[in-house]
Amino acid sequence: MSIFARLGKRVNMEEVWMAVYYENKLYSLKQEFFPVGGSPLAVEKSGKNWSISFRGILNGSDEAEVCATFVASRPALDFTSNMPAERMATGIANESWNKAFFEQLQNVNGQCHYEQEGQLKGRLTLNGKPIEFCLPCVRDHSFGKRDWNYMNNHVWLMAVSGEQQFNYSLVSYPVMSVLEVGHYLGGNGLHFMRQTDLDFHQVAKGIVPKNLSLHMLLDNGQTISVEARVLAGVTYHFQDGQYALHENIAEFRIDGKTCRGILEIGFNREKERFFNQRNLKTIRR
Repeated sequence: MSIFARLGKRVNMEEVWMAVYYENKLYSLKQEFFPVGGSPLAVEKSGKNWSISFRGILNGSDEAEVCATFVASRPALDFTSNMPAERMATGIANESWNKAFFEQLQNVNGQCHYEQEGQLKGRLTLNGKPIEFCLPCVRDHSFGKRDWNYMNNHVWLMAVSGEQQFNYSLVSYPVMSVLEVGHYLGGNGLHFMRQTDLDFHQVAKGIVPKNLSLHMLLDNGQTISVEARVLAGVTYHFQDGQYALHENIAEFRIDGKTCRGILEIGFNREKERFFNQRNLKTIRR
C-alpha cells in the first residue's frame, strides 16, 4: 500500500491530490481544483505532528476516507540552507554571466522548500472496508513564489523505508539549464550528493519513463546505486495547462534494498524549452 496527497493553497483556489495504491490498483481523486475552503483534504498541525483527513470519491465511484497522523522521526531538511553550496555553484557555472543573468537568478529564489522523514499512521476506509496502516513517509512542504511556467522541466525521485531515505531533485529553468541536488540517509547517517550520472536524455523526451537508474556519489565518498520502476501514476496540470506534472508511485532498489517512493517528472508545454535545448553531454555535473 502507498499513499500520496497534496494540498496547494492559493489565493484563488485550492489544488488537491489524493491517491492510494492498494492491492495493485490505483485509486485517485479526479478533480484537481477546488474553490477556496472547498477542499475535501485537510492538513493541520497538531503540536509537533501533522494530521491529514480526506473524504470523497476516488476513480469516479469509489468511496474513500483517510484519517492519519504524520509523526516526524528526524528534523526537517531545508533545500535552501542545508544543501551544499557547490550544487548551486555548479548550476551557475554552466551559464554565461552578465548583469541580466544575475537579475534573472532572482526568479529561482524566494521559495522555502523542505522535507521531513517520519511515519504516517492511520486508517483508510475504502468502499466501507477499513484498512489500518503505518507507513514510512516523507512530508514535503514549500511556500512562497512559484511560477510553474518558469520551469522548463524537472524530475524528483524520493524513496523511503524503515532503513533508508533517498532524494534526487533536478530542475531546469530559463536562467539555469540544470540544477541538481540530493541526499541519502542510511546506515552511515545523512550524506549529501556530490555528483550523479542520471542520463538526461532519459528525462528529456516529454514522456514518463517506465524505469530510471543512476549512481550517486555522496560527500563521504560512498557511491550508491538507484533503480526506480513506475507502478502507477496521475497527471496534474498547472497554470492553464502550461505545465504538466506526472506524479508516479514507484518501487526503488537502492544498494540492493527495496523501497517505495515517488518518481515525479514534469514538462513545460513548450517542448523546445527542455534543458534550454542545451547539448546535454557538455553540461557540467
